[in-house]
Amino acid sequence: MRTTTGASGAERKAMPVRLPPDMHQDLRMLALFTGRSVNEIITGLIGDYLAGPGREEIERGMTARAKADYKDALDKLAEM
Repeated sequence: MRTTTGASGAERKAMPVRLPPDMHQDLRMLALFTGRSVNEIITGLIGDYLAGPGREEIERGMTARAKADYKDALDKLAEM
């Protein structure tokens, strides 16, 4: 991934994304007709997802991993 600096001075990392042609076209049209860049649209959508359902998925994944990693210790605590 490539690192750049955005207009706000914040560091940003580039990530290639492959879209189906129809989705790519719709995204470009959305950018054109809303006056926003494709980057602004995608960054906003990802930010919204990570603040809601994505955050919940991260938390569930972390919990499941911790339960698996510390199963023996948790089982011993449950026996006390």
